[in-house]
Amino acid sequence: MNKIILLFSSGFGTGYIKYAPGTFGTLFGILLWAFFVPESFPHHLSSVICIFALSVFFSSKAEKIYGRKDDQRIVIDEIAGMWVSVAFLPKTILFLSLGFVLFRFFDIKKPWIINKAQNVKGGLGITADDILAGVFANAILQVLHIFIK
Repeated sequence: MNKIILLFSSGFGTGYIKYAPGTFGTLFGILLWAFFVPESFPHHLSSVICIFALSVFFSSKAEKIYGRKDDQRIVIDEIAGMWVSVAFLPKTILFLSLGFVLFRFFDIKKPWIINKAQNVKGGLGITADDILAGVFANAILQVLHIFIK
């Protein structure tokens, strides 16, 4: 069971990449979104809810296995945050690329409430800051989308 938990929490191994595992986990998240999530509101909503729940569950379990708070090998939270950043937007190179850049910016810099979300314990704390980074990125992209329609 531990191998399954580590497989999912590490983004199918991307969390084990030596340099910038969060960035590679995010890139893996883009690929999953682009190729497997259909372009419709119900699919986007259900996908975001599902990845959020999976991230909280698997990251909580993986944290216990690794014995470290928010171990860098846990990247399912980056996948979840990336999905939030591009939810309810067209699947174009522009939005996927900007979603990646904005999400990574907010995830790394952790301004305002994003930083405070990390204080929550367990899988919810691991996931919450990434979800909030995705919300900030998505809000900017939604405004952009209005102007380029």
